[in-house]
Formats: sequence, C-alpha cells, structure tokens
Amino acid sequence: MDSAAYRAQVYEIFTPITEDIETKITRALELGTEYLDLSIGFLTRITAGRQEIVQSVGDHPLIQPGESCPLDEAYCRRTVEIESPLAIQNANISSAVSETAVQTFDLGAYIGAKIIVDGETYGTACFADDDPQSDSFTDAEQFFVELVARLSGQALERQTYEKRLTEREERLNEQEAIYRAVIESSFDSVFRADTNGAFTYSSESVRDLLGYSPEELEGQSITVTHPDAQTTDWAYEKIKQVLNGEPAEARDFPLETKSGSIVYTDIRGVPIYDGSVPESEQTPDDIVGIQLMVRDASDRRQREGLISVINRVLRHNVRNEMTVICGYAEMLADELDEDKAERAKLISTAGSRLLNLTESAQEIEQNRDLSVELEPLDIVPVIERVASECEMRYANGSITVETPETAITKTLPRVETVLFEIIDNAAKHSGDPASIEVKAEMTDIRVVVRVSDSGPGLPELERAVLETGEETPLIHGQGLGLWLSYWIVTTLDGEIEVLESDQGTTIEIRLPTPA
Repeated sequence: MDSAAYRAQVYEIFTPITEDIETKITRALELGTEYLDLSIGFLTRITAGRQEIVQSVGDHPLIQPGESCPLDEAYCRRTVEIESPLAIQNANISSAVSETAVQTFDLGAYIGAKIIVDGETYGTACFADDDPQSDSFTDAEQFFVELVARLSGQALERQTYEKRLTEREERLNEQEAIYRAVIESSFDSVFRADTNGAFTYSSESVRDLLGYSPEELEGQSITVTHPDAQTTDWAYEKIKQVLNGEPAEARDFPLETKSGSIVYTDIRGVPIYDGSVPESEQTPDDIVGIQLMVRDASDRRQREGLISVINRVLRHNVRNEMTVICGYAEMLADELDEDKAERAKLISTAGSRLLNLTESAQEIEQNRDLSVELEPLDIVPVIERVASECEMRYANGSITVETPETAITKTLPRVETVLFEIIDNAAKHSGDPASIEVKAEMTDIRVVVRVSDSGPGLPELERAVLETGEETPLIHGQGLGLWLSYWIVTTLDGEIEVLESDQGTTIEIRLPTPA
C-alpha cells in the first residue's frame, strides 16, 4: 500500500464523529507504526515543562500512558519548538536530542509533529524505534506524521468544545432545578452549599436578612451563621436528610446576623443533582450540592409567642376560677334540697367541661411546635392501651378490638392522643351502655384504623371539625378534642374522615407506613 493510501486511511479513521477519540488515536498510531515500519507510536501532552504520555502502542517500558518526564529530557523537546515535523534517522548522532534523553529512552529513530489545540501547543504525535533507520525519513513520511498530529489536534479540539457544551448544559440543568425549587417554595432568600456544608452561592437578599454580602459568605462554612453548637447539630441533621435525597424543613431556625443579633427563620433544603444524570436515574450519589430557601419568621414567632403567653395565662386563670366554682357547686349540691341540688350539679358539670377544654387547649399548644420527624411505630399496643383505659372509664360500655399482630406505621407517639380522643368521644356519645368497635388493618402504603359506635351519629359541626379542621364549633366551646385530633393527624402526614353510616358513627384514621 502506497503513502497516499495510508493518508486516506488516516482521514477515514478521524472522520466518524460517533467513535470516541481515544479509539481513533490508537488506530492512527497503529497505522503509523505499520506505514513507517517503526515499533512505537505515542501521543503526548506537554504542560508546565513536562511531557506526559497520553496514549501509546508498542512495548517500550517508559512510553506507556501516565509516564512522564521533564521536557528537557524528552525526544519531543525540539519537536514543539519548530513548525515542521522533527525527523531523526539516528538519535545517537543528532544534536536535536539531548544526551540525557538518549540515555533514558534509548531510541535510535524518532519522528514527531506538534499538536495544536485552540491555537495553543497541546503536545506531540510521535513514532520511534529502538534501532536507528538506515535511510532518512521521506517527505511523504513526514507529511503523514504531520497529518496524524493535525487530525488528532482537531479531534481533541472538538472534544474540548463538546465537553464545554456538555458542562454548560449541565450547569443550565442545575440552575433550572434551583430556580424551580425557588419558584415552588416562594422563600425570601436563597443559598446554595456544597456537600461539605460550605456556601457556594447567596442571593442579594442576604444583605437584608443577615447583613452579609453574597461575596462574604461564599466559601465559608454554614456554621458562620449559627449562634451555637446546638443549632449546628440541628443543621447537619437536616443536611444529612437532604444528602439522602429527601427535602428537609426547619421551623423557627435561628440564624446569627453579621452584627450578632438573632433572626428566626423557616428553612427548606432540597438536593441539587449532577445535571449530567437523567432525572429518572438520579440517586443520592449524584447529589452535588444543597439548595436552601429561607424565610424570615421573626414576626410570626413574636406574634405566636404573644398568643402562647395569652393562652397560658387564660388557661391558668380559667382553671383556678373553675376549680373554685366546681368545688362550691359540689358543696351546694350536698347541702341543698333536690331541685336546687340538681342545679348545683349542672353548674359543677359545666365547670368540669370547661376544665376539660383547657386541658385540650394545652395539648394543642404542646403539639403545635413539634416538627414532623416520623418514625416506625407499632400501633397495635397503642390501640389496646387506649381501649383498656376507656373501658375502665366507662364500665357499663363494651369496646371490642380487632387488629393484626402488628401494624407498623410511620408516625409519632402523640398519635395515642388522637386514638384516645376518638374512642373516648365515641364512648361518651354511643348511648348507654356504650358499644364501640375498633379495627386496624394494613395495606401496602398505610395503616387504617376505624372507630365505630352505635350512637345517634356525629353532629354536622363536629363532622366539619374532623374533615376540614373548621374552627367554627370552637366558638361554642365544643369539639376542641376533635379539632386536636384533626390537627395531630394532619401533622403526621395522615388523614382522618367520617365515613357514611346508616347507624352510629365511623371515623377512619389513615397513617403512612415506612417506605
């Protein structure tokens, strides 16, 4: 095969755009060793005064991918200094190769050309042999080597361009995920941190929130905004959740401003995935950062704090006064005749109801601030415990329980309050004697608990409390226990519903199961 045919083959090697560049270069080096009748072919990368072997064919121990040496000790030193190929018939007598290079590599013949990428010297494409050549390299052979170098440079340039396009597309995908998260959550300030917890981005609004400029926070640990170690522990607990691929939220999270004051915030964190990975294939291993959306909650916290104080004071005063009223009413009931004693008992009963309402109000406040960190819980022992307690309260009643051996739900212990309120309410209004059935069953995605009674049915106002959380019944001092049930179930990612029934009332509670 003549030189023209070999050159045509080189063009064919670099023509397909689907084949990877490493394969193309390897094939070109193999073709060159065949055409030039040399045993070694290699491509180098030259940076910072050193030569590194990127790809090679042949068995020379020092000319293998990853091997490197100072450029002054390489055969390619002169190759990158001149515009035309460097062809050395006998390296032992050539001034173009240093004595150190000859001693190190012990190559007798060498021919190489410079590779240019984006207008800059990238490295060289070279061919060599242990023995000197008997004849000088021809113009056609030099042109062949120059052609390999030029086509390799073009392929590398295209690869660099495609890589930049891919990186740009990945950045755009990441930005799209960031902006989508911001739009969906409508938070005030936006931060981004790497997986080690260092700020990589802050929105301009951070100046108003914390007093820092975005540039001041970039590169700093998120702990710079934490007032104490307890806050840092809380933050890293949430970060761990995000790095597992789950969004995380924190309510009333304290942040320290640049001036040292404390700002209370609501924060939502979401994972940012490597933009090169399709969404359907993303796993926690592909998470490259954390997106944090922050809302200033100081005003709300102050307002709720004031309401909480007022509630506590009112509850305290109501309890004290109603205890006095109930006590005197009971004394009067014992001392007065029948008609007047009955009236005194009505006063005592009404006072007891008000005392019960203050207890329910206290439970609502205690549960209001609890964050939702759900955990596996077997609800069967809880149901049995609550049923036994209610049977003791209503000795004339009957409570039957039907459950599997275990029913694991993803919830919190405060679900017991819900079960007590529902079963206790059924026992109170189921008639005399009370007749109640409690059933629990598991599906693939949830645990379902049904409480049925044989009473007259749930009034419309109390039904609205359980189904919508309407507060209207509270105006009349009724339904607070049911409203507490609705509140707790919804904060536990559950559902509560009053089922249609021809007789009595059936309330269904649906709770999630662990994934």
